[in-house]
Amino acid sequence: MIVAKGNPKEIVGFADLAFEQGVRYVNRQRGAGTRILLDYELAQHGIDASKIAGYDREEYTHLAVAAAVASGTADAGLGVRAAARALDLDFIPVGWERYDLVIPKEHYEGPLLAPLLSLLEDPRFREAVAALDGYRVEEMGKRVEHG
Repeated sequence: MIVAKGNPKEIVGFADLAFEQGVRYVNRQRGAGTRILLDYELAQHGIDASKIAGYDREEYTHLAVAAAVASGTADAGLGVRAAARALDLDFIPVGWERYDLVIPKEHYEGPLLAPLLSLLEDPRFREAVAALDGYRVEEMGKRVEHG
């Protein structure tokens, strides 16, 4: 969760987003993984989305969420650590998100994807990604076959 520098609203989790806490939230658009995570967490914590000021305010990128927090028009929004860091904001980790690249088997060995697959195995690339705040590389490039 991206919050203002110093976390002046003392946000520590999803329960702090409700109206009675006085927090203005900025959301990601419907269908975004970040939005799905928020809705899941609200359901898990029994929090009604209508109790969150700004739940209907949508942005399309993590950086746009961070910009809303940086400008003071929002107090919090879900986004990646890199967006928070880019605008010198604080970040409260709420979980890890895994990304998978799905490639049809018939295209995997072809010349078109060879540079990408090579890059994923390149130690220098892996080190560069690992150096970014908030990213893990343990499973990067791992091949899993199905069907």
